[in-house]
Amino acid sequence: MSEDSKSQTQYKREPAVRLFAQELSQTTVAVSKEQGDKADRFAPSYSYSPTGARINRVFMVGTLTEIDEIGGDSNFIKGRLAKTIRQALPAFVAIVGKPNIYKPKDGGSYTSIRPESVQIVDLKAVEMFTAETAKRTVERISLLKKAISDSNCSEDLKLVIAAYNPNIEDLKNVVRVAIGKISPNTNSQTTTNGDGGGVKTQPPAPDKGVSKEAAKAEPPKDQNVISAHTLLKDMCALSEDGTVGGSVFVDRIVQRKLASADTALTLIKSVMDQGLAYEPKMGRLKAVA
Repeated sequence: MSEDSKSQTQYKREPAVRLFAQELSQTTVAVSKEQGDKADRFAPSYSYSPTGARINRVFMVGTLTEIDEIGGDSNFIKGRLAKTIRQALPAFVAIVGKPNIYKPKDGGSYTSIRPESVQIVDLKAVEMFTAETAKRTVERISLLKKAISDSNCSEDLKLVIAAYNPNIEDLKNVVRVAIGKISPNTNSQTTTNGDGGGVKTQPPAPDKGVSKEAAKAEPPKDQNVISAHTLLKDMCALSEDGTVGGSVFVDRIVQRKLASADTALTLIKSVMDQGLAYEPKMGRLKAVA
């Protein structure tokens, strides 16, 4: 059999694994192809995520906010994304590509994607991806939990357990954050630093209930999100750099009575979760037109 015929029969495209960005960023384990004369050059190499996903190709959907050029040649940009996307930023995009794990000599690990395809999608596609990926991730976590207590598991899961020493609750929190059930900084406290030094966060206040009168006076939640988004767009339009300090936005939300001081951060998170705003740099918010 000729080399070309052999390559056609041996080469099989690996399915892309759905993965949340947070889990991909924590993926540090890669298994290289076999070395030597007898190594199969068509054999795929794999990365292993903290929940036990065996990855040759990855599928992700999210908000693309920035693109950085590498050097002075605009044909090469970080992530190798198509130049046409630059005109639509920020945008929802679906990406299929190969994960790449870089480990510098001084320690640490950096995970990125070398895209095979990038497509602009709508909010519905993001929601569908989030729901399905959450389901798949929970399934992997369940299998991993069972494997931790059961020594009779696959070699792949043994590798994952040995490499990551996974904490099941931490892995569940990745899903909870992705679906908006908890905030990424639920347990953290950040102090403000003027107009852009970060949004002050506190542990959630106890739920004291809402009176019938207050419930009637409170606008629908979706309307609050729309109003907050409109307010942020107006503030960004008047800003020199097109962004607004998080603490300033909180104060303005309270002034406009879109939310109380205790719930303003929750409203901002809802605006960001719906892809209507993002954080181009720490403590600064930018509205999506």
